[in-house]
Amino acid sequence: MEQVELNASATYRNDLLRAPFLGILEAGWTTFALVIAIRYFDASETHKSFIAGAGPIGFLITPVTLFIAANLRARPSMGCCFVFAVSALLLVGASFAQSLLFFTLFVVLSQVSAVQQGPLMLQIYTENYSRAERGGRMTWPFILTALCSIGFAVVGGRLLDQKIEAYHWIFIIMVVAATISALACAKIPSSPLSRDNIGNPWQSFSLIWKDPFFGYILGSWMLLGLGNLLTLPVRIDYLANPAYGVNASNTTIALLMLVVPAVVRILSTKMWGHLFDRMHFVTTRNLLNASFLLSIALFFFTTNIYILGLAMAFQGLALGGGKIFWSLWVTKIAPEAKASSYMSIHMALTGLRGTLAPFLGYYILSRSTPASVAIIGMTLICIACILFEFVRGHERLREVAEET
Repeated sequence: MEQVELNASATYRNDLLRAPFLGILEAGWTTFALVIAIRYFDASETHKSFIAGAGPIGFLITPVTLFIAANLRARPSMGCCFVFAVSALLLVGASFAQSLLFFTLFVVLSQVSAVQQGPLMLQIYTENYSRAERGGRMTWPFILTALCSIGFAVVGGRLLDQKIEAYHWIFIIMVVAATISALACAKIPSSPLSRDNIGNPWQSFSLIWKDPFFGYILGSWMLLGLGNLLTLPVRIDYLANPAYGVNASNTTIALLMLVVPAVVRILSTKMWGHLFDRMHFVTTRNLLNASFLLSIALFFFTTNIYILGLAMAFQGLALGGGKIFWSLWVTKIAPEAKASSYMSIHMALTGLRGTLAPFLGYYILSRSTPASVAIIGMTLICIACILFEFVRGHERLREVAEET
């Protein structure tokens, strides 16, 4: 028991060390990479699409990465260390790239590499944290990640406003962040991955039909994710395009789309961590779904800036718990030895919908209105809520509820 507590403590301590630097990387990839591509390299739509879709593209190959790590009998912590180290080297390339092609290549591959740590970290959490404490253990790392993401966004934005050519320093800071993340991961205790428990990518994908309950949850989650994600890029169009009646300034758009949800996400994370550990799976999931639903309903049917702010507050509320739930939910239903395999498939399907959703959203918008996009998104989320309710009494969820 003493060793279990020591492992949990070491995991938590190094996860806290890693968290601020993940925030720096998150802001760099999601914000600055696109800004630099547009304003320094004058990127085409194709290049911008690849940069914006790097994370979901990386999710698609996590089952392959997990299979390779298992065949090498690697410890998950060292696997995470390796992918962050590779990401750091690729970010060095991005910081010195002189052409749009190489800049895009290095930025995309650096993010694709880093996201491979998802199922590996999930296996670490499953091994080192008890079921009753996982949500609580995740709250402060997520809060630190969000805070540092906001801080780096502000500092980096001012740096680029003064001189766009200073983007090299943005990536040098990201190199340092990825390197420290790699070192922090290396210090986390973990056991070697098992070939028997992981299997090849096809065996991992076969869990979708070999474990029908898992497949059912994934299908419900796919509808939920598509419903939310297809509305996200359309929100910026809704705020910026004068034809829709808002015509917000760039500062207002930044406040609504970035600051408001980030602040509410930070404030609500600890609450959601507690609820994840204490409440029924379906109850927590549908509370999050209701927050996404309210955000869409309030956003696309008004031009009032305060109601738009309230809508984005609900989005932040949902994200506060959504990050915890997305990262840990498979531990509620998966055998502990196979948690990373379950997570890799969850991530691959997240990558699929993350890649498809923006195209679907803009396709619908091109043939209708933002309100139509909202109605379709809300309908998908409502169907997902009903599908989750159908499995509330499932025996595997009852067992988890009794344990917590």
